[in-house]
Amino acid sequence: MTKPLFLARLTGTQEQMGAQHGRLTADDAVRLLEFYKTMPERTLAGDLGAIGKLAVRTLANAWQHNLTRTRPPELAARTRAFTEAVAAARPGHDRRAALRTLATMDAMQNCVSLVARAALGPFAAPLTARATVGAIPACSSAIAWGNATVDGELLFARNFDFPGVGVWDEAPAFVVCAPDRGQRYGFFATRGADTAVVTVVNEAGIVIAPHTRWHRDVTWSGAMIVDIVHDIARRAETLEDAVRIARERPSSSSWGLAVGSARERAGLSIELAGPHCEVVRPAPGADHLVCTNHYKSAGLQDGELSASAAWDLHSTRRERRLRALIEGRTQPLTAQDLARFLGDRRDPDAPERPRQFGGTLAQPLNVHAVVVAPLARRAWVGVDRAPTCEGTWADVGWSWDGPQGGWELGQTQGSGFTAEALPSFVAPHDAATRHVHDAAAAYEGSHDVAAARAAIERAVTAAPEDPSLRLIAAWLALEDGAPDRAVIHVHAGLSLETEPYRRGQLLLWGSRAAKNLDPAQAERWNRELGGLSGDGLDELRARGKQHHRGKPHANLMMVDAY
Repeated sequence: MTKPLFLARLTGTQEQMGAQHGRLTADDAVRLLEFYKTMPERTLAGDLGAIGKLAVRTLANAWQHNLTRTRPPELAARTRAFTEAVAAARPGHDRRAALRTLATMDAMQNCVSLVARAALGPFAAPLTARATVGAIPACSSAIAWGNATVDGELLFARNFDFPGVGVWDEAPAFVVCAPDRGQRYGFFATRGADTAVVTVVNEAGIVIAPHTRWHRDVTWSGAMIVDIVHDIARRAETLEDAVRIARERPSSSSWGLAVGSARERAGLSIELAGPHCEVVRPAPGADHLVCTNHYKSAGLQDGELSASAAWDLHSTRRERRLRALIEGRTQPLTAQDLARFLGDRRDPDAPERPRQFGGTLAQPLNVHAVVVAPLARRAWVGVDRAPTCEGTWADVGWSWDGPQGGWELGQTQGSGFTAEALPSFVAPHDAATRHVHDAAAAYEGSHDVAAARAAIERAVTAAPEDPSLRLIAAWLALEDGAPDRAVIHVHAGLSLETEPYRRGQLLLWGSRAAKNLDPAQAERWNRELGGLSGDGLDELRARGKQHHRGKPHANLMMVDAY
């Protein structure tokens, strides 16, 4: 069960607001620190031994430390005050590690890009597996306005997909900041995260949401994404303000920022990669913009990294599906329409069946989902366990003015917030989804293959017609030393799968699983793989010709393995 939605208002200087937030959320801040301290090694080296994890930890910590040294003074003071307040409430809190955690995503993405860059042409094993296992390309946003929306006002819908199942989704939060200087702004997060970065809205009606990207030109120094977004939130009143602020201090890592402006009834995407900053605007007369995880500007497409076809397919298909849902509307969109789009489970190249995994908008690691109506100061936010785009949502309203403090849903009297639970706003979680949640938490959280495999087997029983579950089950069976069970899942998956790339993945791993058990079957599957046509299949055929031994390195979020 998740904790009730937490609502807070912080006031004063950035340092004072950090201290207030730390005191309000000390227990959850300690819980989050333990999660973030080990996140790079779990994500990049979860299936490696102690030496591999130590190497990743050392590199990531060094990168984090370097990025935190040159933060804007006000924001650095805010983080120190937050950390000191938590330490005062919870003695033993690791203050030095806490100061580094805000740079975790920048450092981790940069590590992936560094590994990928070192192995270009195409990526070569074993470095390929590290880049593939570490990639997290799964956030989706849509901005709609004008003729696209029921009242003409801007709506901003966003899925945040992140390897924090059981942590981020456990305690949803919305925090309003009323600083002594600059604009007031609010950010959606999890309790204990003093991070105005995931989905942020300010009093000028600007909404910002970053999305991971992968580019070779990441840098050792530069701005952290949390500081770039924080600065836009407290200073920008227009889209051009947001672009100008993003260009003031080059980013260290690679990002795409979806930005909407309610006053201007427009949106754009700011694309960052180290020293580069490009802007992607909607076509003239357009009434919506969709953003996922691939670069759209020609200048940044040169240098974009892609460890496998699965990277590209995962991002482009979510974009295609979200755009098709918006453009296929029969009437102007409501917030509920967009919320339901975020939970869509159809692959545009095989829409006949819903899927738990793959290039779909609903992702197992969706730990935050929201639709924001900035001018109305209203948001609809998922408050259930991942995927939060399904299950219970809440209708939240806020005032920029009001008392400083923290409240929970159901106890907001006198707070300046309103919050109402919406049990049937979007689709409910089904049995398979609940089992996939358990599998994702086990695999991404502690790389517990046995627990993840058991949960996926339960999901297969609950949804036997979903071919994506069979592919994941086959990988986990192989990693758990059960090739016979992997062969069974491949047979079942092939009887259902119509999408060529996913069918090719089943054939590739089925042939490897059957190599010693049933060589004739392995050869038949190899021959079928050779005859398939479609995006990414040349890569799978090339892999099929390579000698393979050992266990698969899987990324359940991206649905790829080496």
